[in-house]
Amino acid sequence: MRLKELLADAGAAVVCADEDFEVRSLKIHSAEVEDGDLFFCMKGVRDDGNAHLGEVRAKSFVAVTERAPETDCAYVIVKDVRKAYALMSSAFWGHPAEGMKFIAVTGTNGKTSTAHYIASILSRAGYTAGIIGTEGHYIDGEKVGMSLTTPDSFELNELLFKMRARGVDVVAAEVSAHAIALRKTAGIKADIAVFTNLTRDHLDYFRTFEEYKAVKMSYFTPEHVKRAVVNADDPCGREILAAAERAGLPAVGYGLYSPADSFAVNVTEDMDGVRFVANLSDDIAEVRSRLMGEFNVYNLLAAMTVAHELGVSGEQLSHAASHVKGVKGRFSILRNDRGSIVIDYAHTPDGLENLLRTARSLTKSRLITVFGCGGDRDRGKRGEMGKIAARYSDLSVVTSDNPRFEDPSRIIADITAGMAGADFRTFPDRTEAVAYALSEMAEGDTVVIAGKGSEEYLDIRGRKVPYSDFDVARRWGQAR
Repeated sequence: MRLKELLADAGAAVVCADEDFEVRSLKIHSAEVEDGDLFFCMKGVRDDGNAHLGEVRAKSFVAVTERAPETDCAYVIVKDVRKAYALMSSAFWGHPAEGMKFIAVTGTNGKTSTAHYIASILSRAGYTAGIIGTEGHYIDGEKVGMSLTTPDSFELNELLFKMRARGVDVVAAEVSAHAIALRKTAGIKADIAVFTNLTRDHLDYFRTFEEYKAVKMSYFTPEHVKRAVVNADDPCGREILAAAERAGLPAVGYGLYSPADSFAVNVTEDMDGVRFVANLSDDIAEVRSRLMGEFNVYNLLAAMTVAHELGVSGEQLSHAASHVKGVKGRFSILRNDRGSIVIDYAHTPDGLENLLRTARSLTKSRLITVFGCGGDRDRGKRGEMGKIAARYSDLSVVTSDNPRFEDPSRIIADITAGMAGADFRTFPDRTEAVAYALSEMAEGDTVVIAGKGSEEYLDIRGRKVPYSDFDVARRWGQAR
């Protein structure tokens, strides 16, 4: 593809390169640039791609930048290099999202489950579905890769290209706050965007909660979205619904407690799962699901509302929703001869509280919680998560969860500062922590292991050390 074909929508201000330059690929890392590539000089938190132009070994490449480079090379100046990268990635792969329904799922918690539930329900309704997200990327149920929650723009559009080529009708994609802020989805207009909820997270990157909230809200405009499905029980969700109405963006609210177009009533739950009746704009669906917890009622209701917006009837939804399976690492239940072991990805205060509230309601005897907090991330949530664990648990076991370059003992101290008067133990080694919790199990107890879900590593000083909560639970707890 020639450069001038990619520049059509990129907003180039200055072109000091041959517009007939044949583009082989798009790159954002100087060490990967080869002849025929465009190198996008992105400025990050700690680095600036312009500073690495001199390291490019290729002889024939074009730099895409926001200022004239000091290095002697062909270049294009654009107003916003990140947006240009996304737009040119879409153009390079032939605007693949335009051939499918693109469902964006954003929010602090529930993105992964909701995206998987959307794909599951639509698959049973006759669609060929794709998934892009934290748990991996799937085409019609087949895992085809794994990367960031929302992949880099070039990879994202390449995935969409492959999905379209394999006959995918609809894609459910997690869109993170980082992806919105970094404009990864520029050039892809969501047919439906789902907002799950907003609670504290990522304050190591976003300076304040207000900034984090503003980024999430900025996505719900006619520029990015054709239609919205929004949690009406969430305060930020209600703001999004009001803003959508002012902007003329069609929006549907869903919830359990506030007035909404889609709502659930007669919600009951036990160790066999949840049951409820969904009213989807006066189309009724009765659901019996093996999924656990009120949070999964929200996730299912969001997914059902999306499917209903795409024309799936209440009768079809009753059948499809009742067959939805949980995502590995999202309230996954293992059992041994003493009780239940719940493994979950919850790593935010709200996520941990939802998890433990549900586990507490289903536990016959003691609730034992194993958890930690990630290193080099928001320190402010650590004590808050300690308080939540202490409130719901009979015994808390505080340990490591991706300490990165931080001392695990310091992270644990931050957590336990919020646990005064509670019964807790500390083990910097996560395997020892899980093994201890499992050894403490008595008949009727529940052990919750929170924070990693299906992750198969610990991030320690730049190394991904193999580790799995599932493997440790099976080994030390004889879980099945």
